[in-house]
Amino acid sequence: MYDTGTFIAGQSLIYKLDPRVKLAFTVTLSIFILWASPLPILFLGVILLLTALTNGITLRTVGQSVKPLLLFIILIFLAHALFASEVEGALFVSYLGISLGGIQGGFIAVWRFLCLIVAAVLLTMTTAPSRLVAAIKYFLHPLKFLRVPVDDIAVMITLALRMMPVLLLQKKKIEKAQMARGGELRRFGLWVRAKYFLSLVLGVLLGTFRRADELALAMEARAYARGERTSAVELKIRQVDYLAILLFCLMIIIFIALNLFLS
Repeated sequence: MYDTGTFIAGQSLIYKLDPRVKLAFTVTLSIFILWASPLPILFLGVILLLTALTNGITLRTVGQSVKPLLLFIILIFLAHALFASEVEGALFVSYLGISLGGIQGGFIAVWRFLCLIVAAVLLTMTTAPSRLVAAIKYFLHPLKFLRVPVDDIAVMITLALRMMPVLLLQKKKIEKAQMARGGELRRFGLWVRAKYFLSLVLGVLLGTFRRADELALAMEARAYARGERTSAVELKIRQVDYLAILLFCLMIIIFIALNLFLS
């Protein structure tokens, strides 16, 4: 089962790309997804989905990534469907009335959000955390001239990426422990479900603080000190990266032209 932010080893083309290239692609696509008109976004979403499928990312994996955000996605759709009129720029409170323009706006907003999720899954699933952190550190390197602690930021990002699967595992253990004690939430009302959810959150938080304390002690025992650090990750642009950059630039130019033509 795939957990959000987890790296899964593979041998496809996207795995072989330099992490700096993939990170730049993801940021550029995110900006374009939020800026472009609806029709280019629909085509781009299909391309992202096909790219995921051809690189071993199944629809089930995408669904598992979307599942924790399902409530948020529903709220986005309802906000557009209930409070947006067909007149562009006008807003009104509809008494259980849903306009066609609101439904279209909600669908486009949800589609943009799903495109961002698929792009993020492509990045995190096909890039090892150590290489991803090295890429982030590379782009943050100019901030050293402004006395920004880039190396400390890279360490914090590394710890966050390493802790995410651990926290998800902790959550699953607590849920299984609740079920073993008869905590079948479907049989209880809203108040009991809220109490179980609160106990789940408290358990995860307590486990997080305990593991953070253990990690701090382990780092102190290994004489960790702030400052510039070396890395075993070697970043090198190869021919396949240049080819990917060329194809990506052509795709962005085509989509920008399509967006300007349709606007």
